[in-house]
Parts: sequence; structure tokens; C-alpha cells
Amino acid sequence: MGHSICAILLKGAFDEQRAAAYDLFGIALDHDLTMFHIDHYYTACWQKQLELTGSLPAPGACAIFPDEAVIAVLVSTITGSPDPLFAVILTDYFGGAGDQWAYVYRGAALVNPQIRTINQALARLGVVAGPGKDEFDTIGLGHYRSQPEYLDKYEDLADELGV
Repeated sequence: MGHSICAILLKGAFDEQRAAAYDLFGIALDHDLTMFHIDHYYTACWQKQLELTGSLPAPGACAIFPDEAVIAVLVSTITGSPDPLFAVILTDYFGGAGDQWAYVYRGAALVNPQIRTINQALARLGVVAGPGKDEFDTIGLGHYRSQPEYLDKYEDLADELGV
């Protein structure tokens, strides 16, 4: 069975109404974390629509890793904080083979360039692995194996916007 998700993992509170205005639908996880599914089409579209430029640092990330600066702007908007703590994660596994990427940000600044795995990112966000589990399993990320269908519209929108 495959595992292919891309998401923002936010530490702390946010405004659900503001988040919904940007198609950010939070999934509550343990350790005061909320997961918001995104993908590179989603971030490219919002970057264009909000007339923003630039990117977040994501050294060594794959080509489809969403690193548009709009991510930090959206997270700041939904939290009401100029420098919220969050991670952007991406998994791409099938049949045990694949890869993952994870970067932790405070606002638009990379917290630690050495953090590259999801477990490292989760530990930085305050997740303490449970007995016999890693951080990923502790918060139940294995239950989310694919992206939600509502993100599909952003692939067509990206074509329309030329991004």
C-alpha cells in the first residue's frame, strides 16, 4: 500500500474560518498539532492569486515539494502570528520504497537545515515518541495515506493561471 501525502503541520492554535477561506481544512493530531493537506499546485495557485513571489528555503527537496513563500503567509494569516512554528512534509512511498522530505519553519525562516525527515520535524514540533513507536506513528500519520480530492481542482487552476 502506498503513502503519498503533502501537508503543513502547524504547532498551536489557528482560526478555522480564516483557514477555510484558503481551503485549509485542519485535521487535529496529538501534541497540539494540526495537519493541513496541500500540494505544489495548491501553493503555486495561491502564490499567484495573492501576487506573491519567492520561496521558502528547502535545501535538497524534490521538484514537487511545495516551497512557495505563500505557505508562510497563509500560516501567519490563519494563526494571527508573524512567526508561527510549522513544518511542511511530503511522503512518496509505494511497497516500502520511496522517500520523504520535511522542513521546519518559524515564519519564513528555516529553523534548522539539518532537519530533513518527518520524525526529526515532529520532534522539533514537540512530539515525543511513544513506547515502541516513532514520532510519525505516535501522532498517527500512517492513517493518512493519500491526498484529499478537494485539492484536485488546483491542478486545473494551475493550468488556467499559467503556474
